[in-house]
Amino acid sequence: MFYRNAIRPILLYELEGISYVEKKEVRTLLREDPNFWKYRPFSALMVRAAADDVRFLPYIYHNIMEQLNEKSLWQLAVRGALFSRCFCIDNNEYKDWPSVPSMPANLIEGENAPEEEILSVFDVPSRCMGYVIGRNGSSILSIKESCDAAILIGGTKGPPDKVFIVGPVKQVRKAEAILRGRINKF
Repeated sequence: MFYRNAIRPILLYELEGISYVEKKEVRTLLREDPNFWKYRPFSALMVRAAADDVRFLPYIYHNIMEQLNEKSLWQLAVRGALFSRCFCIDNNEYKDWPSVPSMPANLIEGENAPEEEILSVFDVPSRCMGYVIGRNGSSILSIKESCDAAILIGGTKGPPDKVFIVGPVKQVRKAEAILRGRINKF
């Protein structure tokens, strides 16, 4: 949610603002063939376009960082720390990991103090993931819409029997309750 609201518009603005010949050619080729980047080996044009994009990353990064305030920087650090834990499951409950950044004191004192964010790893019993996801993803999408939390399913990226929920404490607990209800129904 934070990414969609704060970072993505800035990033899109920055990317759209940088133009060069290869980028225009690549955009034209992508419109003609959406699988353009899947072809291997890369053509010289593809290598140049990718290298140019990478070359502009520090510029984009610095522009984004200048535009973020203290609250959004804290949210970015917290979300980064929590999301990185999603697909690196270990048995010692992240004791080896650095702690999640604490909220700056001036944000706690403000009237619009953000809620603490947490990661919840929800274990799904075997053969119940289909009930969690629903037909064409309808169940998980309705849960995502009703809760202001990011919900990720392991699947190909991580453990297939886990659902990761990241967000404010109340919203995470709400998503967990809905998921438990879906599983208990069956």
